[in-house]
Amino acid sequence: MLLEIGLIAGGVPAGWLLRNNAPLVRAVNGFLGWTVRVMLFLLGMALGLDDALISQLESLGLFAALISTFSVLGCFVTARLLGRYVFTEYAPDGERAASGPARGSRGSFIALAFFAAGALLGWMRILPVGETAGEAAVWVLYLLLFSAGMTVGFDLKALGIIRELKGRILLIPLGVVLGTFAGSTLAWALLSRFADITLTDSLAVGGGFGYYSLATVILTRLGDPALGSVALLSNMMHEALALILPPFLLRYTGRLGPVLAGGAAAMDTCLPVVAQVSGERCAVLAVFSGMCLTMLVPVLLPLIMTLR
Repeated sequence: MLLEIGLIAGGVPAGWLLRNNAPLVRAVNGFLGWTVRVMLFLLGMALGLDDALISQLESLGLFAALISTFSVLGCFVTARLLGRYVFTEYAPDGERAASGPARGSRGSFIALAFFAAGALLGWMRILPVGETAGEAAVWVLYLLLFSAGMTVGFDLKALGIIRELKGRILLIPLGVVLGTFAGSTLAWALLSRFADITLTDSLAVGGGFGYYSLATVILTRLGDPALGSVALLSNMMHEALALILPPFLLRYTGRLGPVLAGGAAAMDTCLPVVAQVSGERCAVLAVFSGMCLTMLVPVLLPLIMTLR
């Protein structure tokens, strides 16, 4: 976590020093879009390479897909409500909405295609596997974080938003928690009709807020490896949806939509999408919200599991 924060922080002064270089600013913004696609490709590849996960897709995939989908949609709904009643400056923009819904949906489908291609090639074992693929994903993430920090540095006035919002800024991570748990509850209401799953299980899976590695480890160590597997799949899907959907749903959710949908990953993997789609000011909110949620996950999940 410290390394990720350091990369973002290191990109900020670099962006500030180069802020007047218009061609470079355009290049960095374009680079962000491609790094997101590459990250989605590698995320899909990680899924395709994991035979254990693939074998569990039929039995656990439906649980994971419903919880992740409703959790992300719950965050989008919360973002719309916050934009309408609290953060009116980030409400849905009619002009932006009318300017290019087709372009937004096309970008979403392209991102989805990268994820699907990675999963397919990983499953077919066509590209290098093992440590090589893992190291590539790490370096892409490092580049992504540093570039996202640069976009914040291009407009350092955005940092003043934390001071401007004061206590209101805490409503953003709180909105993620409420939206995620509302979505997880709805997913449980549907799943409980034909599967043996409790509300606590559904909340525990959703409570990873897209932080799939940490959520999986915590739930597995608490004595439920099967639920840990569901958490891994669900939170990976959560992260993928948070990368794919924002350009398409921005017109309905406002600029806070990508921030809340990213959950804990809003401060790293999803940060370039936030910066590109919602702007540098929202990228600052994403870093703050992601840090809060990252610290909340290891506290909240054990508390939820005590309710089983």
